[in-house]
Amino acid sequence: MRDGGTAMPARSRHPLPRQLGLALDLPIEHYDLLHQQQRGVVIHWERGASLSDRWIKLRPGDPRIPEIFRVDRGKDDTFITVNEFDGWVYIRLLRSLRALYVDLDDQTDVYAVLDALDDARIPWPSIVVSSGTGLHLYWLLEPLPPKTLPVWQRCQDALIRLLKPLGADVVAKDCTRLLRLVGTRNRGEEVRALVLDGHRWSLRQIAFEILGTEGRGRKPCAEIRDIRARRPRPDKAIQGSIYARWHLVYQDIRSIAAYHNHAIPEGYRDKWLFLASVALSWFTHPQGIADEILGLGQDNTDLLERDIHHAYEPALKRAIQAAAGETILWQGKEVDPRYRFRRQTLYDWLDGLIPDALLPQLRAIVPDRVRGTREKQRLAAIEKTRNRAKEGRYGTSYTQTGVRACNVEKCAQARSMREQGATYRQIAAAVGISHETVRKWCATGVN
Repeated sequence: MRDGGTAMPARSRHPLPRQLGLALDLPIEHYDLLHQQQRGVVIHWERGASLSDRWIKLRPGDPRIPEIFRVDRGKDDTFITVNEFDGWVYIRLLRSLRALYVDLDDQTDVYAVLDALDDARIPWPSIVVSSGTGLHLYWLLEPLPPKTLPVWQRCQDALIRLLKPLGADVVAKDCTRLLRLVGTRNRGEEVRALVLDGHRWSLRQIAFEILGTEGRGRKPCAEIRDIRARRPRPDKAIQGSIYARWHLVYQDIRSIAAYHNHAIPEGYRDKWLFLASVALSWFTHPQGIADEILGLGQDNTDLLERDIHHAYEPALKRAIQAAAGETILWQGKEVDPRYRFRRQTLYDWLDGLIPDALLPQLRAIVPDRVRGTREKQRLAAIEKTRNRAKEGRYGTSYTQTGVRACNVEKCAQARSMREQGATYRQIAAAVGISHETVRKWCATGVN
């Protein structure tokens, strides 16, 4: 990277951080920033290349990487995945989340974007990419495991809602997205970038910054922009969500398939695929559902492609409606059109696929009786932990003698020394307690 950069408006409402203007213009620099400490496969795609060269899977330490990205400089329409996978760009093969991103169509005013983020008390992105037709914003993350996808998706949705008036693409919000590579070209325009800050966020902190701002008083913009300023108790912002619930359902659906050696029996295949598509509809964009379910169906059933399509079509239709902002009337209220099912209903639909031996591995598709037992166990564990903490803090107070159990020997020594004529201060120094405590012990005459 080198100083210099993209032409921008001359002024903003707020002072700029000193990092603004650090140019990023080489493909390998873009790759290295996104995929530092690479753990999974990065997909490299070049539109219009020969079939054999169009899609390239880049694994950690691939010796081709330096040469591939050297040759990419100045190429047309070249892309890489924002995140990493185990083989291919399926949600079920997600390996590592690397950044939050927003694709702003037809937007070139960087300062307008930064001002909007300031006004919403959202930290500035780590990188701003001029894509040739708009801007790509990246918030770099510490490498995150797949289980964090629900919170990641909530953050994505929140950023896109915020920046929609500035051209945020509501379709570009899934973890399987590929974005243009810096140093390549788009319609003759070079894809360039500025690094505002190379800081990598932990998910807990970025989620709190994005999701945990409701109800708090406004703070000075300088403090908002300081991405290292930590706010207390970030967990409160990210506990639970409908994303998390349906992500657990999706994981259970995959666990059921694995239990049956990835061969769902006849009579359950349509139900299994339908519920998988319902689960996906809650934490991925409709654009990714069809491909994901087709792959699931081919890997776990012997259904034909048209039958797989028939199974997921109702859920996909509802997901498309939700993405368009449509609602449906249910019990007199306008609600999100995506399907919702109770825990017991999910279990009843797939009951024949779930023997008791599998239940301990499942988190969301379990009968109410199992859920009730688990809740009792959870509450009992919480109570036990509280009692242990109370014991550690107060347990020695209840000897019914006025002296903690841990101080009984010290008390006896203090009284003995007092009987021999020692002063309170002499006793306190010898026993290692305050002279006020010695006075109290000796005055009460308790044992």
